[in-house]
Amino acid sequence: MLGAVPDAPLRGREAEVDRLTSLIGHVMAGRCTLITIEGPPGCGKSRLLRESMRIAEGFGLSVCAKYTDGACQAGGLSRRDPEDPHRPYAVAVDNAHHLDHEDVRALIAREGGPDGPARVWILARRASAGAPPLEGVLLSPTAGTERVKLGTLPPGAAMALAADALGAPPDAGLARVLGRAGGHPRRLLELAQGMLEEGSIAVDGYRARLVADRLPRRLVERVESSLMGYSPEFRQMVRVAAALGNEVSFEKVARVLNEAPTALLPTLDEVVAAGVLENSAGRLTFRDELLHRLITGWMPETVRDALRGQASGPPRPTAPALPAETGATGATGADGPGAAPYGEHLSDQEAVIAGLVHEGLTNRQIARRLGLSPHTVNYHLRKVFRKLGVASRVDLTRVVRGGTGKAPGPAPALAPPA
Repeated sequence: MLGAVPDAPLRGREAEVDRLTSLIGHVMAGRCTLITIEGPPGCGKSRLLRESMRIAEGFGLSVCAKYTDGACQAGGLSRRDPEDPHRPYAVAVDNAHHLDHEDVRALIAREGGPDGPARVWILARRASAGAPPLEGVLLSPTAGTERVKLGTLPPGAAMALAADALGAPPDAGLARVLGRAGGHPRRLLELAQGMLEEGSIAVDGYRARLVADRLPRRLVERVESSLMGYSPEFRQMVRVAAALGNEVSFEKVARVLNEAPTALLPTLDEVVAAGVLENSAGRLTFRDELLHRLITGWMPETVRDALRGQASGPPRPTAPALPAETGATGATGADGPGAAPYGEHLSDQEAVIAGLVHEGLTNRQIARRLGLSPHTVNYHLRKVFRKLGVASRVDLTRVVRGGTGKAPGPAPALAPPA
């Protein structure tokens, strides 16, 4: 973990260490075991994996370690003690979420038949949506698969971890600020060390005290970079949820994204597995206040206001109707025959985009304002053209200005220009 002193105690994981000690000890009785250490990014999987190697060495096992970046390279492992090929051994693999079921099976298959030494495989991997199950990989009746799940640290362990990094325990004011990390080990360490580097924390004697409540730049950049590694759908859901509050209903997020809730379930699974949101009976809550604050801070206030207004069902952007007017679309004024408010045909998001086109914004400018991609804006604008029966941005501006639109009809064979 970033910032952790190599010889510092492993804080808040006593129960997990006890369980690993028991499981690794079974190897000495001749039992083969596959152990997975699972959790969201930054929860301390690698640190616990290193501790498991120390435990294995304490039992007298021969230990080899491996880090994978997406390809299983089992042939590179030094599996056995050349001086004692029957000595029990342990294989530790970090970043193992890159390995699928067959990769893990191939890794284990190299170890020989039932006459070989007892062994344990310990894999640290992210808990991700759709992660391949590893039950059944070990086919021997004397083998087993165990899972150790990691979450956040309790408050006492979190402050002890901060004290290890700062060299002194935090005072009450600093503890409240560090508590925003919600016990997430990596964010807690980066917050504490970043604030110390930027002068927001002072260490006086035996106490670390708060000087200024500022988010350190390195933390902002790292979290932003981390989110960019996920899908556009992931980032869009997270930003919308952040704009709507620290806790929001899934139904409201779906309304703003203009998607059926069922269509968003895969993205929701990904966001929850990444440790960003918790889902409790349709209520989405950010795992910690710090993460919510970071994501919200990236969006201009105008974007946040637009998203909140859309979530509460804002009136579609309209203007006072002009006298009956006929343009290239054939749309008439508000008092003309067969007229209807143009917003009747549009979703909330489509109506907002139509209003921004009326203001003269380009697709890229609209995308920046709403936190969408230009491709997504173009997609919604095509739907607006089709629903209102218009063929150009000029025609759309006339419709918005007049507050009317034709009933939905065939789409014009013309893409909305950027």
